[in-house]
Amino acid sequence: MKHVPKPTTDEDLIKAFLDKGGEVKKGKTKPMPDGLGLSNNQWGNKLTKEEKAAKKAAETPK
Repeated sequence: MKHVPKPTTDEDLIKAFLDKGGEVKKGKTKPMPDGLGLSNNQWGNKLTKEEKAAKKAAETPK
């Protein structure tokens, strides 16, 4: 595929936005729920009671 650049670039659009009084802010995101698995084969599955207990024991400082 041939990529043809557009006449208006992202830099021009950003400059126009900032010139009109716009400002850039860093947004806040919600933390991931503790009960969700993060590996590919566990994505979206809740942790079992044993896994929750093991995770909580690992987080608790001795």
